Amino acid sequence: MSYRFLPLAILLGFAQPASAAPPVDEQEAVARVNKAIDAGVRYLKTKYKPVDLKNPGNGGGWEGFWLNQLGEMNGGVTALATLALLNCGEKPTDPVVANALGYLRTLPRKKTYVVALTTIVFAEARQKEDVSRIQANIDWLVSGGKDGPARREGGKLIGWSYPFDESSRPDASNTQYALLGLYAGKLAGAKIDDEVWRQIRGLYLKTQRKVDADSGYWRYIEEQIVGERASFTMTVAGVCGLIIAEMALDDNEQKLDPTTGVAANCGRYESSDVVNRGMNWIGKRFSFNEAPELKSVFYNVYGIERVGRLSGQRFLGRFDWYREGCDYLTSERSGRQSDGKWKLDKGIAIDNVDVISTSFALLFLSKGRTPILITKLAHGDHVLQAGGTLLEKGDDPGVTGWNRKHHDARNLTDFASRELFNGLPLGWQIYDPRRREYPKSEDILAEVGVLVQSPILYFNGHKKIVLGGQQKEILKKYIEEGGFILAEACCGSEEFAVSFRALMRELFPDNQLKPVAPEHAIWRSFYAVPPNQFAKLECLDRGCRTVLVFSPEPLAGFWEVSKYAPRTPPGQKPAPAADRGEQAFRLAGNIIAYATGMEPPKQRLSQRVIVDTTKGDASPPNGFVKPAQLKLRDEPYPAPAAMRNLMGYLRDAAKIDVVPEKQEMFPGNDELFKYKFVYMHGRKAFTFTDDEIDNLKANLTSGGLLFADACCGKPEFDTAFRAMTAKMFPDSKLEVIPVSDDLYSAKLNGTRIATVKRREKADASGPDGGFQDLPPLLEGIKIDGRWVVIYSKFDVGCALEGHKASDCLGHNRDSALRLAAAAVLYALKR
Repeated sequence: MSYRFLPLAILLGFAQPASAAPPVDEQEAVARVNKAIDAGVRYLKTKYKPVDLKNPGNGGGWEGFWLNQLGEMNGGVTALATLALLNCGEKPTDPVVANALGYLRTLPRKKTYVVALTTIVFAEARQKEDVSRIQANIDWLVSGGKDGPARREGGKLIGWSYPFDESSRPDASNTQYALLGLYAGKLAGAKIDDEVWRQIRGLYLKTQRKVDADSGYWRYIEEQIVGERASFTMTVAGVCGLIIAEMALDDNEQKLDPTTGVAANCGRYESSDVVNRGMNWIGKRFSFNEAPELKSVFYNVYGIERVGRLSGQRFLGRFDWYREGCDYLTSERSGRQSDGKWKLDKGIAIDNVDVISTSFALLFLSKGRTPILITKLAHGDHVLQAGGTLLEKGDDPGVTGWNRKHHDARNLTDFASRELFNGLPLGWQIYDPRRREYPKSEDILAEVGVLVQSPILYFNGHKKIVLGGQQKEILKKYIEEGGFILAEACCGSEEFAVSFRALMRELFPDNQLKPVAPEHAIWRSFYAVPPNQFAKLECLDRGCRTVLVFSPEPLAGFWEVSKYAPRTPPGQKPAPAADRGEQAFRLAGNIIAYATGMEPPKQRLSQRVIVDTTKGDASPPNGFVKPAQLKLRDEPYPAPAAMRNLMGYLRDAAKIDVVPEKQEMFPGNDELFKYKFVYMHGRKAFTFTDDEIDNLKANLTSGGLLFADACCGKPEFDTAFRAMTAKMFPDSKLEVIPVSDDLYSAKLNGTRIATVKRREKADASGPDGGFQDLPPLLEGIKIDGRWVVIYSKFDVGCALEGHKASDCLGHNRDSALRLAAAAVLYALKR
């Protein structure tokens, strides 16, 4: 009999481990951003001067002398700062915010910027008393002549201006903010004639200056004047203007057949080429503070957030814009100071005003950190040029093959936010792995660590899928680390369906696509969706859960049109689906509920540390921890990456030397004695032979520990496990481990495990997907004063992989890591 060599510290009693907090790499960037936001919020509040709402003309708010007196912009800075606070999570009832809102309600309608910003503020605050005020602001913004800022020629909009007089010239900046105010008002329920949006779209289509077939820009003023040139910020405004006008119209240029879901003009949008040229121009010149066209750094910062968020693009050119921006804004390079403000002394008037600069910086950080629910995958043949311009190849002229539906992911995200997650702000993004190279395995793992924070990867198309080797590796690893794929053959394309099935066979040869069974949880995870409505729906299972849903029938055409999304009044049950379009949204809602387990994704910028199992000796080196995992006959591992993820967590959180990959073996293997931590996870009934039970018992009574859990709380495994332990230890039954036990102590874990998040009902109900803060519930068998078996009848292993299926009874990932880490640390405690 041989024993595993343990470090001297373990042999002498195991030195106090570091606190098992989440790995530093995963939390550092998020913590930096949140700290900067909190400090900026505090700074803005300290700068606020309460307004006497009975005599608002006596001053107060965040107003500055030069801006008010020279530009008659009274209220503009207060509106901007109030908007920043609301986006950072401050409530309308906060004393500072409430007083500022009261002040903004007293302002006359005089300037485009001020009226637009106050409209956005009122829409964000969502106070009933502002509903009529929002509509009045919208009506004023749309009006022209002597009474308003909109400028028209021949009855057509040519933009918005400073309304000094009827002849004042429109400019792209006033136009941008007027448009932002209009769209915020529309979302708040204000009425705006569709013709206004058509004319706005026509304005931006007409005014782009084309550089070449692939690039174009906008200027501050349309007419050529001395010194006027291409503008980075106005090109950002132009792209955003087109996207917003398209979203506001929602008039379905696709000519969708509402009975079949097939679009006659699939993929064709009037604005596509112009938007793509603008995005390419921005990508080539991407910068927060160094582009020669910049007039104001912080005005630009807020614009970049807007174009990144509205376009859904994670990358602008080659740059991950939010990560780059957070890097910049949390450093001293941006003028961030110790008291929480941002200010740049560069001779630019706006950048010198701390309240304005701080507000723009906070808007970037807070709006950009919205958790990403759905990531849309870009794919296809392409050419990546110097500077980051990506040219699509091999598709219909003017059509982007992977993005034939511009608004499907956006509408699904908005729908899920409203209906499934009680209005929690959620985002979506486009992920284009073709824009970067990943020369090393650690580059791929780092990329997956970012991507997996978005629980759903969505892609569709008409043509054969084209993915490079690295892109396939990212896709496969994403699934292995807990991600979920939603795929659809656009307009029912057979060519896409055939290539998608072939891709899945290549990536997962041991797991086959199959019809979604009528009893699958997806049909009931949120809405009651009749299986026969989508009889051709397919799925792919890995281990204990479904990791992919594919529809060879068209669904995205319905998701493209927001009018099909059902709206359930607060406190009421959903009405029966009115048509196939609404049923398609309900199916998507069920898929999202299943894939997330109704647990919201983490804040953007979160990154999971993925363990590289390809490096190092597979055998346990001296002083290293390596787990053994018991094989169960006729059942592949439901959570094959569970131990790898746990070992990676222990390496980073508790600073323990580990071998990342488990050693698989049957319980009768003589080599079992080399391993002092043995893991067992299953979902089916099982039996061990008498020899296997004796061998496992000998390991446990000579210093080993068995940690086991029932996959997704499956009762078949639970019954079999209890029978096995009763046979192994007939005189010692499984008992609940007291919450006061050393297993949960701060001495062992760094911080005491007093509560965990656990789901005990399969309906995934409640704002946190059915997860509740509960005391830990582990059972064990104690021999000679030591736990030799630690068992959870609720899932741990699938959660260690990041799986969140709504019908899975068990812990969330963070709680699973804490409990499993405690078991390992206890096993090492000698």
